[in-house]
Amino acid sequence: MFKFSIFKSEDQKSTETLRAKYHGSDSLPLKVSVKAAFKMIKLYWTSKDSLRSWFLLALILSLTAGSIYIATAINSWYKDFWDTIQNYDMDGFKHQLMLFAILASIHVVVTVYNAYLRSSLAISWRKWFTSKVMHDWLEHDTYYKMQLSDKQTENPDQRISEDLNNFVNYTISLLLGTATDLAMIGTFGVVLWDLSKSVTLTLWNGYALTLPDGYMLYLAMAYAFTGTVLTFILGKPLVRLNFRQQRYEADFRFSLIRVRENSESISLYQGQDQEEGILNRRFIDVVKNYVSLIKYEKRLGFFTLGYAQLAVIFPILIAAPMYFAKIITMGSIMQISSAFGRVQDSLSTLISNFSSWASFKSVIDRLALYFDGMDKSLEVDCLKAAKEGDKFSLENIEVKTPQGDVLCRNLTLSLKSGDSLLIRGPSGCGKSTLIKSIAGLWPYAKGKIIEPQNSECLFLSQRPYLPLGTLREAAAYPKASKNDGLTEKYFELLNLSYLIKHLDEENSWSSILSLGEQQRVAFVRALLIKPDLLFLDEATSALDEVLESRAYDLIKQELPNSIIISVGHRSSLIKRHDFLLKPQDNLQWQSFKSENDKSVEEL
Repeated sequence: MFKFSIFKSEDQKSTETLRAKYHGSDSLPLKVSVKAAFKMIKLYWTSKDSLRSWFLLALILSLTAGSIYIATAINSWYKDFWDTIQNYDMDGFKHQLMLFAILASIHVVVTVYNAYLRSSLAISWRKWFTSKVMHDWLEHDTYYKMQLSDKQTENPDQRISEDLNNFVNYTISLLLGTATDLAMIGTFGVVLWDLSKSVTLTLWNGYALTLPDGYMLYLAMAYAFTGTVLTFILGKPLVRLNFRQQRYEADFRFSLIRVRENSESISLYQGQDQEEGILNRRFIDVVKNYVSLIKYEKRLGFFTLGYAQLAVIFPILIAAPMYFAKIITMGSIMQISSAFGRVQDSLSTLISNFSSWASFKSVIDRLALYFDGMDKSLEVDCLKAAKEGDKFSLENIEVKTPQGDVLCRNLTLSLKSGDSLLIRGPSGCGKSTLIKSIAGLWPYAKGKIIEPQNSECLFLSQRPYLPLGTLREAAAYPKASKNDGLTEKYFELLNLSYLIKHLDEENSWSSILSLGEQQRVAFVRALLIKPDLLFLDEATSALDEVLESRAYDLIKQELPNSIIISVGHRSSLIKRHDFLLKPQDNLQWQSFKSENDKSVEEL
């Protein structure tokens, strides 16, 4: 759903050129950002899940219309209030105070509920958006393939957790704010026009100045236009700096997480100084960019605050000659000042929100590049196994490195139910890459893979993955855990009985357990899931030979009909498997019957 490309065209070469140009850049062209934002907004608001949000939006717009009506009523109140003061009308003064209390109370209620409904709309949108993006990111191994196809789209965790939230909040606040400003311009533009009828003023030395109908509105538009142009010129670098700031902050946070996750290894290596140097370099990037950011914000702040302060006195200066000529009253001046301020504020929305718009564009750019990276990952074509028959077979498998070097050529073999195969060879010959190819995770492979119909596969790597949660859940991953006693049984048989009392405790087990313990938990996983095809990639490298033998004996005993394929260096593994696969000098791999082939014993 969210795997859409912002650069894709009919010409593949042009698409790749644009991707190479903008992936890793600090900003996208404005028209590309607008197009991407429209696509992202459309995805939610055209879905059936947005029905409640449409209702909330209708309520928000209704309250906004109400707030505009209250604003016009308060604007009229200004004139009446100040006229009662000018006329020393005590009864009128009291009446105006009561009227203000009523209007102010309604304004407070409308404003609070408007903010509440906007927050409700934001969380509904974010919940849907985040759920869909996470689904697409995890679906079809996108999270893995993006690392192969797009190395410049960094920190997907931040883009999902932070950028999606910012996109939703900025969209609601800025777009609804802009819509409100446009309505304010229409409403108070009429008020300002009515308050500025054509008039001829006599200035110094008898000079007469004739002002046309609506001159206040014209002056407000000219004032806002001038300020907007200058703000855009002064604030343009903020877009690039905001993009960089988000990236540097994410890089720094990722480095801190890496230290926490690898604390034991860092401590064993006594690598604190090296890690501190890495963290300092990342943090210096954060600080340097932030200093540049606040310098530009300071420069922009001088202008915008000065602009806002001048806007307070500007309408009074314009209206003052008419007041002193006794054409208008004090109340009219205050009404003009209020209406001018409303129109000028609405016309100056870009000035007052420029930093927010700059941040909004940087968020759009980051998400657009992220979604484009997800789309590009669809082009990563890995081998997919065909489910047919009752055997596992490889036909003419060829595996290459990303640089095009051949690791394996014309590999063909067949295994039936209950067979076991050991893959051996020198380091770097492509054993683990071959397993990745069979698992459908390596795009630089071709050939045909056939797995038994309705078969279930499980891959155990050298460093098993233990998810967050209880140890029982980690042992059964990715299936749901069961309290049927089997987990305790297998923990006992694999010398993990001391962990049984901790099975239902939540903890970061990947950092608590040693690698050998983690590998035995992974064997428990295989024993619980009972896959038809079990791949073991150096899965016993941290075990001694006694525990290794016990683990394989359990697998043979509990999974007698499963096909086992192992990668390992130890010669003790040979007798645990029926067949041996090893590389030859011509980059071809040959399979031997392990108990009969003499060359096997020489390895």
